[in-house]
Amino acid sequence: MSKGKIAGYYRLSIEDGDIKAESSSITNQRLLIKRYIAEHPILADYEYCEFYDDGISGTTMNRPGMQAMLAQIRQKEIRCVIVKDLSRFSRDYIELGTYMEQIFPFMGIRFISIAEHYDSQNYIGKTADLDIGFQSLLADFYCKDISEKVKSSVMAKKNQGKYATGSTPFGFEKNGNNPNELLIVQEEADIIRHIFELSLSGKNLTQICRVLNDEKIMTPLEFKNLRKKQNRKELQQERKYWQPGIVRNMLTNESYIGNMVYNKSVQAEVGGSRTIVKPREEWKVFENHHPAIISRKVFDEVQGKYFRRKAVDRKPILYALKGKVYCVYCGRRLKIMKLAGGKLFYYCPNQKLNSDNECVSESISNEVLERIVLEEIRVQMTGLADLKIARDAVLEKQRKIMKQTGRAAADAETEISELTERKADLLGAYHAGKYTREQYMEGRKQLDQQISDRRKKLEESEKQLDVCDNLLKANARDYGKFLQYAGFEAVTKEMADAFIDRIDISREKVIDIHWTFSKEAGSAEVVLQ
Repeated sequence: MSKGKIAGYYRLSIEDGDIKAESSSITNQRLLIKRYIAEHPILADYEYCEFYDDGISGTTMNRPGMQAMLAQIRQKEIRCVIVKDLSRFSRDYIELGTYMEQIFPFMGIRFISIAEHYDSQNYIGKTADLDIGFQSLLADFYCKDISEKVKSSVMAKKNQGKYATGSTPFGFEKNGNNPNELLIVQEEADIIRHIFELSLSGKNLTQICRVLNDEKIMTPLEFKNLRKKQNRKELQQERKYWQPGIVRNMLTNESYIGNMVYNKSVQAEVGGSRTIVKPREEWKVFENHHPAIISRKVFDEVQGKYFRRKAVDRKPILYALKGKVYCVYCGRRLKIMKLAGGKLFYYCPNQKLNSDNECVSESISNEVLERIVLEEIRVQMTGLADLKIARDAVLEKQRKIMKQTGRAAADAETEISELTERKADLLGAYHAGKYTREQYMEGRKQLDQQISDRRKKLEESEKQLDVCDNLLKANARDYGKFLQYAGFEAVTKEMADAFIDRIDISREKVIDIHWTFSKEAGSAEVVLQ
């Protein structure tokens, strides 16, 4: 196994029932893996790192610990992965098989599962035993079976009028003595009533948000974290604002007239995370399930604003910088609007949500922004062209060094073979009586020294080849994909994707362009008429 780190991966999932199994705890998985490494001296010589996910299902690979480990694997920092058993890595047998049979072998990653006595080093050029694949298949079926049983149990409770959902709507909390019962949180309920009053007064969603933000009323997320006594960094870094989508969901939520609405969506596939929203007529409603915050009369009057409108078939607006332009102050992506004549303008959606903020307050012409971006891209292309020339010169030099070093390594190997044959001939001559023992020992000593010298030379050549190879890989950026846009008279979507990571715009009209090929940002001051 080449140089690199060994990664131990641990996973604990509440869905799997692992909390009750002491043998599957994170601590015990760590001890088991470290004991295994200590018992195998070859593994013990390598640096050890660990990754774990706590309370996340094994049916998805989108786990923070797993993604962090795979990122280091892609960077070739990790050469071996060890898990307690295959289900810790994944309960999706297709995903697991893909990594075991294709991805890891291709990347040269050694994969070890202790419980199944599986070590990929023993299966080079072969597929894993049938029982290994069968165990992973059983793990997948087990997880999906548990998922279906849990869903059936939850649905049965809801049909009986029990509140069996993990989260509660804003304005309610679970009864501490009976978790299936909802109680009103008066402070939050007053805010909900205030929102309905504002809607009845004729204000639209944006205007309601502006009132709430100007009154500095906390958002549902802030209330939730205050209730749970959490101290999350994102809440400290910036103030949260009421958004139109949040207000609309509240104004159309039947929970506030005492109804429990469920069966609103279905999983796209068993054990998957993607859901599909069902048609409204298929939703289930348990009326008078809990105390109401809003009267039925008020609720019905507000609904007319949202369910009697005719659907508008709006075609998507296409433009080169779509999804790349952000407000520096709030960090939100700027939205686009089309005015008469087809001209496009950017605006910050947060700017209208409260009276006192530093968001981009004026609309910004897409035509002007694209012109500035094109000029900046041309400047970058000039620099990239110079870099390409310098890089090509460096690469050519490294290739020459590699060629010379490769010949030196080949010569050293040839000389080692020849000297080894001479040792064998010397031994044969000694046994034939042509040399005394003293002459043989002296001759062998000289040959051993020469072989040792050639091997040192060979090792130095191989190290030099590794250095050159790494330099070539480090300089493997394809500048051609950037320079192909030289001569373009307008910014295209493909050009923007190739060059631009994001564009930040401040209230003072300063534009910071973050390039895909550099961590540094270029800036240009824009004054709009």
